[in-house]
Amino acid sequence: MTLAPALYPITMLARLDRLIEREILRLRARYQMSLDEFRGLYISDAQVDELIAQAYANAGLEECDDIATDGDEIVRDNEPKWERLRQAFSLAPCEEDLILIALAPELDLKYETLYAYLNNDITRKWPTTDLARRLLGDAAAVESALDRLRRIDVLQLIEVPSSRPSLLNTGFAPNPALVRHLLGTTRKSDASSTAPLSHDAQLLARLIQLLGPRSNDPPVLVLQAATRYERESLAVGLADRLGLPWRCLDLAVLRREGLPLQKALKQCAFECRLQATVLLLEGLEALGEREMQAPAELNGCLDLPISPMLIAVHAQTPWRDLLGQRRALPLCLQAPSFTTRAALWQQAAPTLSTEDCAVLAERFAFSARQIETAIADAEDLRILHGLPSFDAKLLRHAARQQLQSQLGALASKIDRACDWSDLVLPDDVLERLREIAAAIRYRHRVYHEWGFLERDRGGGMRVLFAGASGTGKTMTASVIAHELDLDLYRIDLSGIVSKYIGDTEKNLDRIFDAASAHNAVLFFDEADAMFGKRSEVKDAHDRYANIEVAYLLQKLEEHSGVVMLATNFKRNIDEAFTRRMHYVVDFPKPDATLRERLWRGMFPERAPLQPDVDFEFLARQFELPGGDIRTTALDAAFLAAQEQQAIGMQHVVRALARQMAKQGTAPSPIDFKQYHALLRR
Repeated sequence: MTLAPALYPITMLARLDRLIEREILRLRARYQMSLDEFRGLYISDAQVDELIAQAYANAGLEECDDIATDGDEIVRDNEPKWERLRQAFSLAPCEEDLILIALAPELDLKYETLYAYLNNDITRKWPTTDLARRLLGDAAAVESALDRLRRIDVLQLIEVPSSRPSLLNTGFAPNPALVRHLLGTTRKSDASSTAPLSHDAQLLARLIQLLGPRSNDPPVLVLQAATRYERESLAVGLADRLGLPWRCLDLAVLRREGLPLQKALKQCAFECRLQATVLLLEGLEALGEREMQAPAELNGCLDLPISPMLIAVHAQTPWRDLLGQRRALPLCLQAPSFTTRAALWQQAAPTLSTEDCAVLAERFAFSARQIETAIADAEDLRILHGLPSFDAKLLRHAARQQLQSQLGALASKIDRACDWSDLVLPDDVLERLREIAAAIRYRHRVYHEWGFLERDRGGGMRVLFAGASGTGKTMTASVIAHELDLDLYRIDLSGIVSKYIGDTEKNLDRIFDAASAHNAVLFFDEADAMFGKRSEVKDAHDRYANIEVAYLLQKLEEHSGVVMLATNFKRNIDEAFTRRMHYVVDFPKPDATLRERLWRGMFPERAPLQPDVDFEFLARQFELPGGDIRTTALDAAFLAAQEQQAIGMQHVVRALARQMAKQGTAPSPIDFKQYHALLRR
């Protein structure tokens, strides 16, 4: 391997060659080394002498005395990377010598041959404790320096051969990150730097005073933010201001991949010390046990010699014990205000109207970086679909794409292109629902422009739909979301509620955090399963169940988005939830007039329908909600398709009899009257 003199001064390696040569001559003079070609089994004395001579020739040196040896300080150039290494770890001259000895085989393969020769073992091509003591002379200083370099991870141990267990045979090698650093192959930042956000400039300036190079014992910055975008944006801004790279380490990923956590953290700390780096730690919730406490063996695992260090936490993250003795400064990152977001949208997309920017600002609690990403995605979509330009609708589509995956594990998206004409409800209920949609549309004006946010915690909208199954609660939520161009997510309660203490709260945190940034509508169906009345505390299970209900109540109050709850049994909902609902809408069972509209509306215009279908009779005779009518109509269509006929009364009657049987009611002549005979066909 040919070395670059500007990177590694040849005098340093030549000095090492001189030390090796002296040890060889000393051993030969004391008859500890044979002079035949079987030394090291395959390495001859002549081969070793040639390697040493060639090294002096490469250095342009003719006499050995030109190189400093025992007791002299290493001859150095002002190489910044080596200087950074020396300052970062406060290296003594003996420690530098040991690093050079360990590093040499990474720079030139000849040192593997020389080390194997001196170790008298062709298989041990690395330096050992015994070899370092012989080369540097001071055994006590060498052992002390080796111990410290191992503790700070500059050097790593090579296991002692089982056949020769003496500690003197312990080998050592440089940390791979050290090799990458010195050879110029240090890992790059996890993302390219972008300019710090304009509305964060004052915050960044204050943080530089806290975390910058002039600060003594800077604290760890504990970030509470809704999205990873905001946390990374702050890390990028700090890195830019400090002129440093940045990286992100996700502890949840390490856990999923089964990597040793403490070993990975230790290696990360070494790399960040070696190359001053702004570190952002994500996924701390993966370190907590089910009881929201960190395992005892992990206490202090984040007490790392890194600055600036930022850690991302959620409300339930047990971070204090993990930091050990490190000072911490919690910082809650709030999304830009509505006014600021509107201005950022207008600045990033000047072709949009003021109203469009206001709508985007209200629907998406985005940081400046997320806004830029949404515009870039919209531009990609414009090119993909061959459009002349992107508009607000395309921007909304691009913005929704950013965070769709965050709700996917605990919620399912409801895609129903329904409108108001699909709802068959009493006029007063429809009027109330339209008022709710208008309130959601203009809530930014009421809360932000008119100042009502100061009197209402969170600034969200909470709506409760109560009524029997099949009365249209889910469809109504779809209609309102479609009307406002918002995404609707049905929350899967089976995925949220956990038998393990603390997991339910963590799941709720993830749901509400993602929904806040995405401005998605959360729809809790059969909400009484989660929002039920708190029970008398008889055991620990009851106590924690009540804690979950209280925590959910708190999250609802703090949530800035729209939450819709649907229940079949309003009386089972805890009164504390009912009091905090902005709107409560009762969905009555449809009367005969509405049922006839429902029956007629369930069959599409393209569906072949026989004239004998008696909608008036069906509506008058059977008090069914809309959900049961829809199921019956679909079953009748399948029966007709199977018989290759148009849908007739006989198919509807048979499907209706099946529906009654499912509900435990036997069809009778009293129910079907003149159409009872159709059941026997």
